[in-house]
Amino acid sequence: MKKGWALLAVLFASSAIGAAAQTQMLGKQDVLDAFKRYNPAALEKAALNEQYADLLNKLAASYSAARTEKNQLEMIALVKNFDNSILLQGVKTRYAQGRTLQLVSGTDLASLERDTRAEILALVEDIYKNTIEVKEIQLENYKTQRKAIKKSKVLSRDEKKRIVAVFDQQIKDVKEEMKSFKQDHRQKIQDTADVYFAEIRSNYEASVAAASAQSLKAEQAENLSVTDKNKKPVAK
Repeated sequence: MKKGWALLAVLFASSAIGAAAQTQMLGKQDVLDAFKRYNPAALEKAALNEQYADLLNKLAASYSAARTEKNQLEMIALVKNFDNSILLQGVKTRYAQGRTLQLVSGTDLASLERDTRAEILALVEDIYKNTIEVKEIQLENYKTQRKAIKKSKVLSRDEKKRIVAVFDQQIKDVKEEMKSFKQDHRQKIQDTADVYFAEIRSNYEASVAAASAQSLKAEQAENLSVTDKNKKPVAK
């Protein structure tokens, strides 16, 4: 999640000034509007699940970004992948719990890693699908804007031609991005899932190593303390 709202005014500000400032930033209401438009199922789920609603509201309340096209698209992607984000956190937690159980009881690690990889792969596939959908939204926005420019009765013919040419190039660029993204997409999805799993495994092993080091340090400090207490005073 991004940083929370900065104060829009320090000493005083009229409601008009405050509203003008807020239009320059994406914030809570923009996120909620994006959920209504692009992920209404999440709002329906939030109405039935208090904990889920709390996570959604915290995301919306903490979100703040400049109102740019790039940030708006990233916000839409964030909204569309809200469930995937929660599920990925669940995968991390279950993997850590499974590894801990394996250390204690000697259960099969291979099955845990296989199941974790499968869960991650399914989530990455859905994230990929959502990424394509966001690109399609971007493409449709450009086409809609280009159409509006062509119909404009205010702009001159030369102005229309110049602006339409910009949109034509943007549309071409997005189409090329989508073509590149779709090329060998199965392998790209698999590679992404493999990298994410490796990160989860590495983070778990690092946390275990850190905990072991801290435990060893505490044990050594305790032994040193006991040794100091048991030392006989030197006769003078």
